[in-house]
Amino acid sequence: MQKRAFIWSLTGVSTLLGFMLTVQFSSHPKSSADSLSSYLDLRDQVQEQMAENQALEQEIAKQNALLLQYQSASGQTNEMLHTLQQDAKAVEEAAGTTSVSGPGITIKIQFDPTLPYDPKYSGLFEQTADQELGQIVNWLFANGAQAISINGQRLVTTSSIRLVGGLDPTTNILQINTNPVTSPYVITAMGDINRMQAILTVNNVQTDLNLMQEDCIIQAHPGAHGVTVPGYTGQLPGHWAKEVNQG
Repeated sequence: MQKRAFIWSLTGVSTLLGFMLTVQFSSHPKSSADSLSSYLDLRDQVQEQMAENQALEQEIAKQNALLLQYQSASGQTNEMLHTLQQDAKAVEEAAGTTSVSGPGITIKIQFDPTLPYDPKYSGLFEQTADQELGQIVNWLFANGAQAISINGQRLVTTSSIRLVGGLDPTTNILQINTNPVTSPYVITAMGDINRMQAILTVNNVQTDLNLMQEDCIIQAHPGAHGVTVPGYTGQLPGHWAKEVNQG
């Protein structure tokens, strides 16, 4: 009877120990898994925070750089404005819309009845004045001229030199930029004096005009204010252009 009680007691104790060990082993892995999960979550949060801090630092650096640019620009406003004004002036001069002064030459052409009469050339200039003047202008532009006018009419890329009239050459009217001009014709050219005079000499401009009884007086005007070529006053290209709404 005592032996049986002992066996039942031993069995109960063994069962209790087994249950306790089972509970201990089953609860230990679960605790490790929870700890690992918490560690991973914390690590992810730290990495996210570091990334956010880095982005904020980059943005701060960008804004500081912009601030330095604005501060630097604000101290140079007058200088920047002066530079822009100079650029605008240069563009206007290149387009021919403003008057310019400098060293240059003048060529005065007018009929002179005292010059030797040659029936072969007599009256030829009246029939070809636009061609003769156009040729002279092209030579000058190709050889040192920076700005040219004829009787105060500035020549630009869209300028025209043409004779307008009837069958009688004596009634022809010379038009510069569609504006009528009359003799004497005065070409004013600002630029390299030596080169312009040389091209006129090479092409016998004075001699050929004299043959047509046209006096030709070429004068050099050195110095910063030697000659003044006025600005172009006509309509510029694109004046009548309008924006087309594609919507």
